[in-house]
Amino acid sequence: MNMQRTLGSLALTGAIALTAIPAGPALADGAASTRNIIGGAAVVGGTLLIINHNKKVHQKEDEMASAQAQAEESANDSQAAYASEHRAYLAQVAINHEYKHEVAIQHRMIVQLRGQVASASRAGYAAPAGPTRVATTSYGWGNL
Repeated sequence: MNMQRTLGSLALTGAIALTAIPAGPALADGAASTRNIIGGAAVVGGTLLIINHNKKVHQKEDEMASAQAQAEESANDSQAAYASEHRAYLAQVAINHEYKHEVAIQHRMIVQLRGQVASASRAGYAAPAGPTRVATTSYGWGNL
């Protein structure tokens, strides 16, 4: 890319230098005049071609830079979404751990209460008529 710019600059500089060199005394014949006009038109045409080419190159570079920036922005958005989902997952894992801990505590209490009821039955205490009710604490989870 840099080489193209350098070549374009050199060509433009050469064209300008050629038009600035005096060609000597002007000849009155029509052929020389025609050659000078054609040469000048060729230099101008070449210069316009170089300018147009450089314009297209810069436009392409801008498009590529824009596409790269958009790709990076999309990647950043994806990374942010992943990080957010990962944090939500870790929070859910912590909540599940707390639930498992609470269930384990309740299970230990039930086993302990069953042991107490069995001990009371072996000791000769009569069980009350009807179902035995055990006090529970509700945390708003419904009936377990």
